Amino acid sequence: MAELEKAGPVLSGKVAPRFATARSMALAIALMPLLCLWMVQMEMIWFSASFSAISLFAHVTFVLFILALLNLFVERRWPRHALTPGELLTIYMMLSIVSAFCSHDLLQIIIPMLAFPMFAANPQNNWENGILRYIPDWAIVHGDSETLAGLSTGNSTLYRWETLASWAPPLAFWLLFLVALMGALMTINMFFRAQWTEREKLTFPVIQIPIMIVTQLRMLLANRLFWLAFGIAAVIDIINGINFLHPNFPYIPIVKVFTFQEYLVERPWNVIANTEFNLYPFVIGLTFFIPVDLAFSCWFFFIFFKLQQVIAAAIGMNELPGFPFANEQAAGGYIALGLLAIWISRRHLYRVGLAILGRPGGADESREPFRYRTILLLFLLCIGILLTQGLLLTMARPEGETITAGDMIHSLAVLAVFFAIFFLYSIAIARMRAELGPPAHDLHGMGPDALIHNALGTRALGHGNIAAFTMFFWFNRAYRSHFSPHDMEGYKLAQLTGITSRSISKAMFLAVVVGAIICFWALLHVLYVHGYSGKIAGDAFSSEAWNKMNSWMVFPRRPRIAATMATVVGLVFSLLLGAMRMRFTWWAWHPVGYATSTSWSMDRLWFCLFLGWLIKALIVRYGGAQLYRKALPFFVGLVMGEFTVGSLWTLYSIFAQIQTYRIWG
Repeated sequence: MAELEKAGPVLSGKVAPRFATARSMALAIALMPLLCLWMVQMEMIWFSASFSAISLFAHVTFVLFILALLNLFVERRWPRHALTPGELLTIYMMLSIVSAFCSHDLLQIIIPMLAFPMFAANPQNNWENGILRYIPDWAIVHGDSETLAGLSTGNSTLYRWETLASWAPPLAFWLLFLVALMGALMTINMFFRAQWTEREKLTFPVIQIPIMIVTQLRMLLANRLFWLAFGIAAVIDIINGINFLHPNFPYIPIVKVFTFQEYLVERPWNVIANTEFNLYPFVIGLTFFIPVDLAFSCWFFFIFFKLQQVIAAAIGMNELPGFPFANEQAAGGYIALGLLAIWISRRHLYRVGLAILGRPGGADESREPFRYRTILLLFLLCIGILLTQGLLLTMARPEGETITAGDMIHSLAVLAVFFAIFFLYSIAIARMRAELGPPAHDLHGMGPDALIHNALGTRALGHGNIAAFTMFFWFNRAYRSHFSPHDMEGYKLAQLTGITSRSISKAMFLAVVVGAIICFWALLHVLYVHGYSGKIAGDAFSSEAWNKMNSWMVFPRRPRIAATMATVVGLVFSLLLGAMRMRFTWWAWHPVGYATSTSWSMDRLWFCLFLGWLIKALIVRYGGAQLYRKALPFFVGLVMGEFTVGSLWTLYSIFAQIQTYRIWG
């Protein structure tokens, strides 16, 4: 980042503007429809990649790489028209935000989910007389058979009056909800922005490669180590891509290089027999940019959780469903990380409070997007919208059932707890990305709804709250492409390029509103052509929420005390790890490693993180900072070689209308 601070603001003898320029935002918006169409087809239709399931989006980084290469040509021929580093990184930030929207873990879920219940309802499941009585009509899609079946099976079109009219009410409701949700997350980040980007000067490892592409591209292109690594990763993916299409062609083992299934066949070790070794080059490259202690903690705690499974099987506790509740422990870890982030920033937040109250000693507001009092009012407005819309979702009832004031107060309290946990998760993810940059953060199936259900059971929740939780499934299934870290990384990029925080906030808000509309359109357009059911990716998670709602209502469940205690244990243990880390500089075990090591991603990444940790530790230990800097281009090459070829394979998949080799997922 030092290179960007020195060279970033000046390009071609021209001082970079201190605001997000109109042409950079216009170019980003022009690319958004193409990017969304690309994402929907590669992740939902042909399942040729899961780029939104890793911290650094491969397709956005590839687009930035192409733009930077073109910008070199423009700079040579027409220097006055070349984009500045700030403009390139503004485009990167806006495309990252729209990609987070159009991802596996956000809008790709909600569109099929809104149409699924009316399409799937039948006399066998009796949904029309069951769960659908607790869902407001305007919250989901009702329409003729072509509207409902067309989205599922394809061979139809969005551009019918009946179809557009059917989608208008739910999309309007959920677009407002989405903007309010993102607005709340943006305002939370504004409270932490100065502390994390300016005072603590966190390193933001995930954006190191985009920064190098923008500021040091000439150096990379002239570096032999970069091209060596680029070639290694590219050749591997080219060969394996050809093998995927023509199995007689040679194959270079990358995925499941080794598994324990043939060796761990007896109890208790057979419970971890599905553990696998993978060798993703881009993950090894990304690991070189994250702190050594985090890489160590990730693979250490992965083994730690595997040993928990072995011990549980050895003493017979694995018969208790879910034990040792690794995911619940991780959920407690995420809550602890959010609390630790608030604690570390407590003095700054205290000064923010003084500024809001207008008292002496308040935080400096001159470089903030808005005054802190305005930010607080915006946050409260967004929270009010979210709680109001959530409350509306809880109020649908079958004929004859009435809603009392007590029911509304109960629902409001449950919703408040739900969003409090969600925002703690968001702060935790933004902080871990800003400070440490883990390559993935999942937390599948452990959203606030799951934790509240574990603590209260279904009877205490009530049907209205279960219905609201079901409708919130689309932004709580997993957190791999969460919005908050991309927003905070945008503030860091703005700081490094000299763009004001107010200007970059406007670009972010534009990306949120315009990007959401474009994502809705791209998803509906593609799904009415191809459909979501029966495809390689299955039903696009559309049935998960509704089947869970049906299960919770038909078979009421008691509180899961053991699972809730596991969450408490994870929270306390993570707080202890954080306290030890703040007290002792030699403490190597990081709570982020504990929180992220139970995930779907870590099952595939842990061995790559081990290798990356080992390589970086040896380089730093025996070569020092000088060898580390010399080695950087090699690891950038590993990432860019795989991202480039992987992106090209997905484009070929779309044009050829076939599934192709997946570099990740």
